[in-house]
Amino acid sequence: MPPDSWRIDYLAASPGLAERAVKAHVERAASHAERWSDHAPVTGVFGA
Repeated sequence: MPPDSWRIDYLAASPGLAERAVKAHVERAASHAERWSDHAPVTGVFGA
């Protein structure tokens, strides 16, 4: 993997949970120099 690349993490959900997905957001630092690791965590929001 090139040294300036990002690895995007992912969410896994059962079909029932996936149906309740409201939104997802990839967390990224503002620049390559400011990143905390080579991962870009994903935050998911699920409804009731």
